[in-house]
Amino acid sequence: MTPEPPSPAADFSRIRAAAAALDCPAGQLPVAVAAFTGAPAPVPGPARSLLEAVFAVVDRVPRHEIGTGDLTAAAEDWPALSVTVPATPWQAAALVDRLVDLLRPLSAGRLREVAAGLGVGVGDLVLRLHAAVEPDARDEPEKPAGRTLRDALDADPAAALRVWTMAVGELAAGDPDAWPRVFEDALRGTVLEALARAAAGLLRVSRFAPAPLEWTADGRGLTACRPVPGSPHGLQARLMPAPAQRPLLPGWDRPVWPDGTNSGAPGGAWRWEAGWPLPDGTFQPQAGYSATEQSRALAQFAAEQTLAELLPRARGLRQSFTGRLLIPRSRPPAGDDPALRVVTLRSLLRGVSRAGGDEDDDEAPTRAQAWQRIAESISLPAPRHPEPAAADERTLAQLTDFLAAQAVVLTPPALRYLAGADHHAGPLAMDRRHARGLRRAMEPATAEEAAQLEADLGPLLPGTAWTELLDAAGLERFLDAEP
Repeated sequence: MTPEPPSPAADFSRIRAAAAALDCPAGQLPVAVAAFTGAPAPVPGPARSLLEAVFAVVDRVPRHEIGTGDLTAAAEDWPALSVTVPATPWQAAALVDRLVDLLRPLSAGRLREVAAGLGVGVGDLVLRLHAAVEPDARDEPEKPAGRTLRDALDADPAAALRVWTMAVGELAAGDPDAWPRVFEDALRGTVLEALARAAAGLLRVSRFAPAPLEWTADGRGLTACRPVPGSPHGLQARLMPAPAQRPLLPGWDRPVWPDGTNSGAPGGAWRWEAGWPLPDGTFQPQAGYSATEQSRALAQFAAEQTLAELLPRARGLRQSFTGRLLIPRSRPPAGDDPALRVVTLRSLLRGVSRAGGDEDDDEAPTRAQAWQRIAESISLPAPRHPEPAAADERTLAQLTDFLAAQAVVLTPPALRYLAGADHHAGPLAMDRRHARGLRRAMEPATAEEAAQLEADLGPLLPGTAWTELLDAAGLERFLDAEP
């Protein structure tokens, strides 16, 4: 019988996918992944060989089985199980156990070689020591006064970190066979975290097909765009160097064994954002679509993958804070429009309540400013200069046309309210605008309008009249009650 060819899923190799994405031979992956994640380049020898063994363990992990954060969290908490929300997948803990198996046979001397070749940092090792559970006081380094780390930890955690920082240098210079057990265990855990970060980098770069963008340098960093049919701007991404963070204590950003590390230092952290501009050209990032990464390559990869992820959902995308659509509509929205928002009188009143009132008529909002306040308070779109609907001289029809282009429709009672509140173009206090709008909405001309009003607004509180909604406190009580 002729064997069937392997399925694409069964033939999937993380190593091949990562090598293709990073455009390097598979044998150079340890160095390429280190550059991708912002880690020090591993030195040829035991460190690089161990990374190759780690990558062989990770090679056949299915594409979406383990998240990169799950793997690093499991390594940071090892030997305990991670307590995360949502729970860390068991696959991550099992994979970390396999990485531990690679470390277990290493003697203290070989462990030192590996740690030096990976560029393990002082700060990472100190934090691992600090998190050690019930260290044995007989094996702990002493302070000048003879107190153990446990004494310092109980009295002053910051002092304990300083004690370990000094002790790390002294112990690292000594004979590995004479290391206290707590130090060797902490170093083994710190190396495990470095291996898990490298494995997470391999998981990340091999999870998705490359989605390269053309990046252009500007005054702040780099910008790239993905055109979107029907959008005046398309999806955009920005990269910028992140401010350098000072180490918690002096020396924490240095390797424990500087002589065993490649001279090339990581290039520093970068921040990426994804979104699209406002009409005036101001870039507006989407909430949840920005992060700081440990390298420019990782930030660029994350931004490119984010735009690729957002592109299929482009028609329904709204800006997180302004409520504006990526793709404005050229005709009134239909009921099956994925982005359709129907604004009732009750929701409009909630926006007015949050927008607040003005006691000083000199600072009272104009027609355009009033809508800006209401819209921002309930995440509705508002026109912005140079759009014609942003002018105080605009008509109500211009505003509703703008809203229709943003797939926002007002119910008839909400539209009547807005007509009253929007009537005066010049400065007018919000409470006076509210009074004009409410009177217009609460005076239905027909039985049909009355039915619309009742369905839209909901019942008034027992024993109250609609005029009580003119008062800010009365309006708030009404809106806080169940409709």
